[in-house]
Amino acid sequence: MDHITVQKDDETNIIRGLTPDDLNDRPRTVSATSITRYENLDADKILNAYGKYGKYQMRAYIITSSVHLLFATNMMIMPFITEKAHFSCAINEPENSNWVYTVVDSCNILDSNNWTIGCTNIPGASYKFDESSKASIASSFDLVCDDYSMVEHGSSAFLLGGMISGPIITQLSDIYGRKITFVIPLLVAFISNMLCCLSYNFPMFLILRFIAGVATTSYSLTASVLCMESVSTKFRSILPLLGNFAWVLGYILAGCIAILDVNWRVMYFIASIPAIFVIPMAWKCPESLNWLITKNKTKAVRRYIHASTRFNGQALVLDDCKSANVSAPEVKTRTFMDILGHSALTITLIFNCYIFIVMNGTYWALSLYSVDLSENKRLGFFLSGVVEIPAALLASYLMVFFKRKTVAIGALLLTSICMFVMVFISMPSEFAIILPLVAKGLNTIAWSVHPLLAGEAAPTSVRNVYSGITSFVGDVGGVAAPYLKRLESVNMNAPTLLIAIMSTFAGLFVLILPETKDKPLPEDLDSFDDGPVIHRLLSLFSRDNRKKNLSETAPMIIVKSEQA
Repeated sequence: MDHITVQKDDETNIIRGLTPDDLNDRPRTVSATSITRYENLDADKILNAYGKYGKYQMRAYIITSSVHLLFATNMMIMPFITEKAHFSCAINEPENSNWVYTVVDSCNILDSNNWTIGCTNIPGASYKFDESSKASIASSFDLVCDDYSMVEHGSSAFLLGGMISGPIITQLSDIYGRKITFVIPLLVAFISNMLCCLSYNFPMFLILRFIAGVATTSYSLTASVLCMESVSTKFRSILPLLGNFAWVLGYILAGCIAILDVNWRVMYFIASIPAIFVIPMAWKCPESLNWLITKNKTKAVRRYIHASTRFNGQALVLDDCKSANVSAPEVKTRTFMDILGHSALTITLIFNCYIFIVMNGTYWALSLYSVDLSENKRLGFFLSGVVEIPAALLASYLMVFFKRKTVAIGALLLTSICMFVMVFISMPSEFAIILPLVAKGLNTIAWSVHPLLAGEAAPTSVRNVYSGITSFVGDVGGVAAPYLKRLESVNMNAPTLLIAIMSTFAGLFVLILPETKDKPLPEDLDSFDDGPVIHRLLSLFSRDNRKKNLSETAPMIIVKSEQA
């Protein structure tokens, strides 16, 4: 018997090249002839053959999207565990002392000579914290007065760790596979977050937050690429939907934890617990079929098809899933230097890096300062999170009917307009919250479409390296976001104006990038589509160089005049 028949929806599907042994749960010896049937396959054709909503592919989609909940919760808990502490300066006056002083505030006093003296500079004095309020990082580590600004380092250390790890983990992912670089960082992030709760001083907390940031960004980046490479071409238009919901759920979960009004250590511990439920799911996630085929992992490709066919209950015609290339592609290990050696890919990398800086800076600036949107801090925080839900739905709807670039350009330019309006048009206080929320929603739309646009354009052989570089450079915006508020010392509108100007340029730069909707994922550099704009620019540059070279190498003709 050369094939098996699976009945589904009154339609018979024949799997050519799959014997009954191939569908047995227990591994068996497979002949070389059987293995060759799995060579030179096209990943997109296989994924499309299982349908838009193949169950095995949807399982991978759910697993890789769910981890964004963990990222959001552990990042967005920071505004609540770094709240200002309520305290006073406790001064122990020596006996029989006639020292005269005036309390200026909780941090300083005036002595009889009208000299301002800090509380910590007074012998025997110390900060006395209000025991009726919950302990925050500020009170636990005495980060008050001039030292309070150091609490911003908690968020920046996390994002800085992610910034540094991005290029490294993505290179490892392209070499060793997506799954291993997805699961291991997930475990490391969980352990480091748990240890953060036990920090006995602020430097220890920052170090552990840095490690957590390294691991969190690592699994988040790999999950995003693995997610995109696990679903059919038609499904990619709604790919960001579940990831956005998971992110918003984590965002809201952080606010719900804050309502408990408990010690910061307890809040951080609760925020880390969801990882216990996600990690076991991650072990069940299959390896990227695109990566397996690109690396010529034929036996692993066979196992993937075997598992997918059984799980989906749907057969596959292998002959219809062959690549257009006659021979199997040569296995190549690509690095960052290969990207730099490809002019068109390098140009897109530069523009994407800038766009990611803008999107990161805008998102974290609007999110971390959302507690200032309303007199009720938690209301502003929740509204800033909830607005992402309709924005994510709208983004998925728009991507079905419009091109990726159209949606991305519109979102970025409208964000810019909102920011300019906030600067130049004064609004009543009761309406002042509207524009920041609209800008946050537009930023969510940009985040839904642009990472997909950039990832789909990059070849599979360098996709994770490419994503790592854009993440690395893009995280500059995230690291800088907690400090943007300091620009208000120059001008109150300086942070908003900066975001508006940068968003305008980001929207214009998207125009230059190639469109990717409904196109197959390129496997290697030779199948990269540079798009009409970049192609035209490179053609003009190449033509000018050819003219210059011809003029330099043309023979010199000397005309001698006849002598009389």
